[in-house]
Formats: sequence, C-alpha cells, structure tokens
Amino acid sequence: TLIDGNPKALCVPMADTFIPIDLKDKEAIRTLALELKKDGLAGIFTAGTDFSASVAYACEACHVPGHSYEAALRASNKVLMRQCFAEHKVPCPHFTEIKNCELEKGEYIKKVENLPLPLVVKPVDNMGGRGCRLVKHQEDLEKAIADAILHSRTGNAIVEEFMDGPEFSIDALVYKGTVTICGFADRHIYFPPYFIEMGHTMPTNISEQDRSRLIETFVK
Repeated sequence: TLIDGNPKALCVPMADTFIPIDLKDKEAIRTLALELKKDGLAGIFTAGTDFSASVAYACEACHVPGHSYEAALRASNKVLMRQCFAEHKVPCPHFTEIKNCELEKGEYIKKVENLPLPLVVKPVDNMGGRGCRLVKHQEDLEKAIADAILHSRTGNAIVEEFMDGPEFSIDALVYKGTVTICGFADRHIYFPPYFIEMGHTMPTNISEQDRSRLIETFVK
C-alpha cells in the first residue's frame, strides 16, 4: 500500500494499492496503519522524505519495528536535534529558534544579538536546502528569516553560527547497538549564499585520520 498527498505522484501506478493521504497527517497514517495491521502489516517505510516522524508515529502505534517517535522528531526538527546534541555534548553550532510571531514583532533581533555574523538561516523542519541561506550582513537577516519561515511547516526558523569548511555525507546502519558505516562521501555545495547540493564524490578524498574523527562524532 502506497500513500501520498499527490494522487498523480510518479510511483502511484506502480503500487498495488494507493490511498491519498498527506504525509504530514500522522493521525491519518496511524489510523490506516492500524487498519492494515489486521491483515498482517509487517512494516512502514519512507526514504528521502521529510516525514520519518509520521512513519515512526504509526510504527509505535502498530508495534512494528521502527525508530521511536521522539528520536524521529529529533532527527527531523533542527532545534530539537541541536538541543539533543548540546545536552549530550556532541559538537554543534550555537543557535536560536525564531518563531513567526517573534519575526513580526521584531523580537528576533534580541535573540540573535549574541550570534556573530555570518549566520545560517534555515527552516526548522525542511530538507533539501529549501529556505536555507547564508547571511553576511545584518540588513539581510530579516528577509532570510521570513523566507525560512515560509518554507517551514510549523512556521519556525533556526539561526545558527556559520561553520566554514567542507561538507560530508555519512550513511550507516545500526543493528543491536553496532554502527556499520555504509558510505562516506564528499558533498558538493554550490550557488552561495544558498546551499544547493549538486553531487557527491565517493569514496571521500580526506585523510584517514580526519575520516576517523568524523565517524567518531557521527556515531555519537
């Protein structure tokens, strides 16, 4: 059974069964999953989408294998993610969350005054670089926050320190507490002040020492 908010999505004709449900609607997905469980539902899956939390929510309700809903939220909400990093002493940039009402009232100015330029502004809950940009000048900050909020489902943005340097993608599987690295690639980011990923180089070109340090932090 395949679900999507768009009945004309490319893979709809390939599905045995298609049901139009918006992937943001976790309650509807949960209800459907519970119905399907009566017929032997074995699992719920998504890949390359923003909706791992919706899947985890349904998995918990059906008691099928999956990430916890809390963990999935932390993996998809950038503020919750960085709060978790800070709590467990995993390196991350300093940041603050800006809500739409704070932008409209100008309250965001006080919240970012201790963050030095340049800054990175992102939607709290979006992927693929949408609504994300580098801000080098204070006069550009308000517009960048407004654009990030526009691309956020919850109407929130995150403003954080800019960490200059190369970017990497690391893929892994975790099974019974063992982390197995499946891929390590150099990411190619273009079109500043935006962050548009145009490809990867795999395997990475960095030194084995740097690779090991990155994996150590990634595992944390």
